[in-house]
Amino acid sequence: MKSNPYKYSDWQHLIPNIESAINEMSKTPILSVGITPYTRIIPAFFLDNYSIYSAKRSSDVDVIEQYTKMHVLEDMDPAIAKRVHGTSFLVKSPAFKSFLRSIDPSTRLMFYTMTDDLVRTLRELNLPFIGNDPKICEEVKYKSSFRELLKRLEISSPKSKSYFREDFFNSSFDALRQEFSGSFVIQRGDKETGGNEGTFFVHKREDFEHALFAFKQKPDFEQVVVTQFIDGYSTSMLGCAMDQGTISGPLQLQLVDVPESLQSIPNNGIFFGNDLEFKMWNEETEIKAQDIVEKIGAHLYQGGYRGIFGIDFLFDKNRQDIFAIECNPRFTGSLLLHSLSMLELKNPPLEFFHLASHLGIHLEFDFEKVNTALKKRAGYSHISFSPKEIPRMLLPLVAGVYSFNEKEESLVYKGTGISLSDLKSKDDFLLIDTVPQPNYNIEVNVPRLFKLIFPYSIAIASNKIEKRSAFLVNRFASSLIEALKHERNN
Repeated sequence: MKSNPYKYSDWQHLIPNIESAINEMSKTPILSVGITPYTRIIPAFFLDNYSIYSAKRSSDVDVIEQYTKMHVLEDMDPAIAKRVHGTSFLVKSPAFKSFLRSIDPSTRLMFYTMTDDLVRTLRELNLPFIGNDPKICEEVKYKSSFRELLKRLEISSPKSKSYFREDFFNSSFDALRQEFSGSFVIQRGDKETGGNEGTFFVHKREDFEHALFAFKQKPDFEQVVVTQFIDGYSTSMLGCAMDQGTISGPLQLQLVDVPESLQSIPNNGIFFGNDLEFKMWNEETEIKAQDIVEKIGAHLYQGGYRGIFGIDFLFDKNRQDIFAIECNPRFTGSLLLHSLSMLELKNPPLEFFHLASHLGIHLEFDFEKVNTALKKRAGYSHISFSPKEIPRMLLPLVAGVYSFNEKEESLVYKGTGISLSDLKSKDDFLLIDTVPQPNYNIEVNVPRLFKLIFPYSIAIASNKIEKRSAFLVNRFASSLIEALKHERNN
């Protein structure tokens, strides 16, 4: 295996008892289980007893297993691996149950997102796990109940209103436009959905008619939330609920509905990445966001929640104010880049605090000092693109480090890479995160296809990126689409 690019001893300036804490953590073998492997890499940089179990042998698995132990379902049972579309199905598979008999019985299984079905399966199989029971998250994971919680906690949020099914169908565009003083956003209120499902931006009557039609095709929906449209930036902040309080990262810009990533699919609030350096708000806004995360973190902790979560915000450019809109009680899409940047800055990532909280390991640290360190901004960004028109991987791409010469428009593969330390110049970028093997099928309905990680800021706004990164995102996406068209024509 390749040598670890990071040392946990570098964190002693923030965690005085780091050596004893890591020794205690190392007594419990940890197996992170999920469909995709790369987002699970961070603990491998500070734990020797850590391994990853994923469904399919994507190109980045070949890179990851140079740094940590990987177990891949596809290597053991290719037929079942083709059918896996969720973690619960994976855990129930005979191949996974057989695999469990080969490992240390004291191993704790680690999950980033928990469902009722997954928890039920783990308990039926008597498997110890690291994760939060979704029953303690119900108040925050649904948009309608989260908005009610914000009111009770006296946290500012955009003007919004919940409508039951029939009331929504009986509403009119003109009435809603008057109610919300202009444009508005319609979302499912009774189901946890991503931006790629059930989010509609309504600026004109045709947008409203489109939303009505879409919801009429969903017989299971009971409630929607209508929210005033805010002209500004989509942002988020990570939190980690612990005994000592809720620590948090910086307010991050979210890259949403970027045209080069959309590749002509509808712009309905799809998250594609983050920019860590972008900051078009003042320090008061940053502090207000932190206060909100700490309030919600305290509420979650009182209910039994432990560890990482994320809060989505909207920053209103006109009013210079910020509003909480959503809570994600799980590891979020913004976590990985923040953790990679923390390692690069010689600070502990949030996964370290998450594991300590779940394993009951005492940490000695100055709360304010750690909170300040976790908010240090770094010049990195990442972005994915939509695979909606790309059912199969038709290019011979491999995960790793690439270099792009903007003047010559030349793209060169430099070799394997997995962390920010592998980016040696501003021309370099990482192509990573479940890069399918050539000719492999791409899972249907996945909102994002692998990510590009850049060692510089790429954002101009939430939905606009600078020309070099835009060229690269478009080049990868359009090349895959063109390869598909060429195959069909031949």
